[in-house]
Amino acid sequence: MLNRKSSAAALAATALLGETFSAYSIASVSYSPGMVWSIGLIAAVFTLSLALSVILAIRGMPFIGTASILAAGLGLLASGIEHGRTIHVIIGVVCITAGLTFVFLQARFSPFSRYGQWGPWAVAGEGPRERHTRLCRITDLDDRLLPLLEDTVHRYSLGDLRAATKLCCETRYPDNGLLPRGAYVGPAPVVEACILTENLVIILTAHAEGHGVAFVGRLQQTMVSEPPRREDSDGEREIYVRSAWLDSTESSSYPFPLDDSAASREFIEGFREILTATRHT
Repeated sequence: MLNRKSSAAALAATALLGETFSAYSIASVSYSPGMVWSIGLIAAVFTLSLALSVILAIRGMPFIGTASILAAGLGLLASGIEHGRTIHVIIGVVCITAGLTFVFLQARFSPFSRYGQWGPWAVAGEGPRERHTRLCRITDLDDRLLPLLEDTVHRYSLGDLRAATKLCCETRYPDNGLLPRGAYVGPAPVVEACILTENLVIILTAHAEGHGVAFVGRLQQTMVSEPPRREDSDGEREIYVRSAWLDSTESSSYPFPLDDSAASREFIEGFREILTATRHT
């Protein structure tokens, strides 16, 4: 994950530097006749930088679009200061101010900030990803979760979970949207499960590109809470499962996603009942 994020940062920096260079060069070309020959190079750099910014935005890199305005402003400002052109200085300052303002507003208010300015549901014209929750037997879990579950059982020597499972819940996301998220910021989960035994809580998450992660915690050290629902959370809810996860040095919370169905409500009630029973044994 660290390498993926580092690559994303490097690509974003390349795109923004290219846009800064393009803005500076375009503003300076009229003062440097010798630069006329390089108009083709400037156009190529600008086109490649813009294309890279669009790809990063679509793939989930937040703020890249508004940061491009700021980058162009820096180029115009540098050119205006170097050549003494007040108009370029003014335009550069305006672009920088607008870029910083848009970044702040996007981070503070925009629902796009979670997915990038041109996230997949924005391109597809859809709202947040739809989810479907169901209660099931552990043997009926999605096929993409079973190899991860088997590895987890062997890794922690959990024994036969089929007989020990008291409650099993699965949430799936449909494979919709025009473009997948995650090549740069991490793949989006496609199916998640929460399994409760008499003593353990197990959370499994499978991602679109075949990656998966598992968390195992002891129920005696587990708490569950449901945060207040947002006004725009139509058809979705989540619970926070906090535990001292095995292989972790400290407790942390995992937000397990649910839809707004009777199955989700039954799962939450069952989870709390099992926790209460565990603490009284």
